Amino acid sequence: MLNWDQDPKRTERGIQMLLKRKSPGLRSLDGAGGDGGRDAQLISSDGRTVFEVKSFGRLTSSRRRQAERSLRHAVESAPDMTRWVLVIPMNMTPARPGVRSGEEQWFDEDLPKLATGVDLEWWGLDWLDDQVGQNMDVQRYIEGVDGQLLQRAAEFNMERDVLAGGVEDLRARISNLQRRVDEISPFWTLDFAVRDSVQMTTLRPKVDDAPLLDPITIKPTFTFRTDDADEEALRQQFERTLAFGGSIDLPAGYVTDLEIEASDEARLLFRTGDPTTSEFSVLTKREQLNPPIRCTYQVLDDADGVLEQFHVFFRERTAGARGVTLYGGDAAGVANLDVAIPWPVQVPGPGETVDMGAAHMNLELPEKVAGYDINSLLPVLRTLTAAVEGTQIRLQLPGLGNITGGPVEVPPFADLRSLFQVVGDLYRLGGDTGPGLRFPANLTVGEVKELRSAVRQLDGESVEHDGGITITLRSDAVAEFLATLKKAPESGKLGGFWAATESQELKLGDLTLGYGPTAFWAPHPRLANRAALEEFAARATTDHQSVAESAPVEARFEPTDVAFRWVSRDLALAYFESGDHPSRLDA
Repeated sequence: MLNWDQDPKRTERGIQMLLKRKSPGLRSLDGAGGDGGRDAQLISSDGRTVFEVKSFGRLTSSRRRQAERSLRHAVESAPDMTRWVLVIPMNMTPARPGVRSGEEQWFDEDLPKLATGVDLEWWGLDWLDDQVGQNMDVQRYIEGVDGQLLQRAAEFNMERDVLAGGVEDLRARISNLQRRVDEISPFWTLDFAVRDSVQMTTLRPKVDDAPLLDPITIKPTFTFRTDDADEEALRQQFERTLAFGGSIDLPAGYVTDLEIEASDEARLLFRTGDPTTSEFSVLTKREQLNPPIRCTYQVLDDADGVLEQFHVFFRERTAGARGVTLYGGDAAGVANLDVAIPWPVQVPGPGETVDMGAAHMNLELPEKVAGYDINSLLPVLRTLTAAVEGTQIRLQLPGLGNITGGPVEVPPFADLRSLFQVVGDLYRLGGDTGPGLRFPANLTVGEVKELRSAVRQLDGESVEHDGGITITLRSDAVAEFLATLKKAPESGKLGGFWAATESQELKLGDLTLGYGPTAFWAPHPRLANRAALEEFAARATTDHQSVAESAPVEARFEPTDVAFRWVSRDLALAYFESGDHPSRLDA
C-alpha cells in the first residue's frame, strides 16, 4: 500500500497521471500562471468535468478555504461546467449530530452553495489506492527511486534460480522483468531483446508528450579515425543522419563518452559503465506523408530538355538539424529513393521554381527483378540508362523546387543497359503475346539470345542461327522427316530442309509464351540422334499402333558450318498465305 505522505508536487502530478489513464481525453492544466481553479478537465457528451487535485491530508479550515476558492474560480472560468471532482488522498470524516466541522457535512452541504447546478464528487483514498495498485509505475514515481526496494531485491534473487520449468519459467521471468521495467518511470520504458548473444535495449516513450513532461538529454562523444577510409565513410553517414534524419548502426568503440541528463527514474533506464563496449544505433522517427509527395525523376539533355522520366512518390520523411530526408519510389516499387534536402533558404512563390542546392540522393534497385511487371520496369530502366555523359539528372518537386545534379561524367547506371535491352525485348514481345507480361525467373543467357532473335524477326529482320537446336516431331512424321533430309530442296543446297510452324512457343525461364508463326532454312543440318530416329522409323513400319500412340520425338541438331536462317515474321506469314518458299519471296 502506498504511503501518500510524499513530495506534494510528485503526488499531485502522479494523481493527474492516474486521471488521464482513466480518461484518455483528459487535459491537465498548468497552474503556474493561474489555472482558473482547474487542475484538469474532461469534455465529453455529458459536459465539462473539472478536477481539483490536492496532495494534503486532513482538511483544516485553511485547506477548506483553498478548495472553496478553487471551486469559485472554476465556476467563473468554466461556466459550462457540469461536474466538479475533488481528488484527495484521504477519506472524508463522517457527519455527526451536533458537529458542524465534519468533512462530509462541509462537502455535501456547504460546497454545493458555491456551484449551483454542478454535481460535486469526492474521489478519496479508497479510489486512489485502487487506481495506483493498477499502475505501479505511477506509485514508484510518487515514492521516488527508493520505493519498494525490498520487493525488487527479492525478485532479483529469484532471477538467479534454475529455470526448472524450462521455457515457461523463462517467459514468466521475462514478463515479470518487463512489467518491473515499465514501473521504473511513468513516462519512459525499455524494450529489450537478446539475439546471437547480443543484448539490445531500446528506450521508448510511454506517452506522446514524454519528451516534454520528463525530458532526457543525451550527450555522447563520438570518435572516428581520420586515417581510415571505412571510418571516414561511416563518419559521413553519421553526420548525414544527424543533419537530415535516418538511421545508422555504430559498432562498439565509436561512442567514447556518454553524459545523461534526466530525472532519477529515467536515469535508471540507462546502462552505466564504459560506453566503448556497447554498440549504438542512432535513428530518427519516420513520419508518414499522407498524401504522398509526387515528384518526377528526369534525365535532361544539354539544353535542359527532358529525355526520359518516371514519377516518384515520397511516402515517408525524417528530419534533422539541417533538413529532411524523403523516402519513396515509383508506383510499382522498382526504384527506391531517399533524398536528403536542406531546409530551403527561400520559400517558392506561386509558379516559381527554386533550385534546392546541395541535396544528396540515393537510388536503389531490387537485387532480382523476376516477377516485376514489364510495363513497370521499362520506364525506370529507360530513364536510368538515358543518363549518359553530358546529361543531367533532376528531381522535380512541384511546389517545392528542383534538385539538379551537374553534368554526368561517368554514367551511373551503365551496367543496367543489358537488363534494359532484355526488358525492352520482353515489352516488344508482349505486344504479340498479350499485356501483363512479367519478368521471368531463372532466365538463362541462351534464352536471352533467343529472345533477341525473336524480336529481330518481329521487326522484319532475318536471323542466323548456328544450327544447335532441337525440333519436336510427331511420332508418325519421323520417317517422312528423315526422307526430307536426304533430298535437295529448291535452294539447291544438298541435305537442307525448310521448317515452318504457325504456333511457335518461346521458353524464357519459368515462362512459356506463344510466339506465333516462324519459319527457317536449315542448309547443312547435322542430326545428332539420327541413329535413334532411324531405329524409331524402322519400328514404325512393323508396329504402327504403338508408334502412333507414342509421345512426340525430338530431333536434336548440332551446330553446323552453314548457319540456319530464320526468316522475318512477315515472310513467315507470307509463306502460310501463299505456300511459296522464301526463295521465291526474295528471302
